[in-house]
Amino acid sequence: MKLCFDGNSIKLSPRPSLKTTNGSTRLKSVYAMTLLILIGSVAVFWGIKDVNAQTTQNDSTFKIIVQIINNGNLDEHGTIHVAMDGSRAPQILNNIIFPGLQTSSHTFEISSSEAPVGKGFTAEVIYGDDEHKRAYGTNTPANSPETVSITIP
Repeated sequence: MKLCFDGNSIKLSPRPSLKTTNGSTRLKSVYAMTLLILIGSVAVFWGIKDVNAQTTQNDSTFKIIVQIINNGNLDEHGTIHVAMDGSRAPQILNNIIFPGLQTSSHTFEISSSEAPVGKGFTAEVIYGDDEHKRAYGTNTPANSPETVSITIP
């Protein structure tokens, strides 16, 4: 809005035409919608790319199946640790129940880059009043999961 002075009084000039305002508003909204579509397309593309990357990663994992055989009549509570030889970061499952007179299985996945063929690993179960049992294994060239069995009383 422009103020006009004619000497004695202040007059307001008529409002500018809405045609230019609507045109610039339309232009701004079209620009904003185009920008949102572009950002959404990029986000979807990256999401699909990540999904594809995850499927290829699953093919390059080494699986260790730890079977805990509880020969006791009572359920035991415990933890399982699995570590590759020389690794400082074991995989851990806490607060697991090992049912009495049953066998329970738990699968651990390790990157194939950390577990080349021929590399050893250790599986350990800690249960009861700080009882420990360990089992050792090696990644064999069969490209299949390795199974380790640990018996607890």
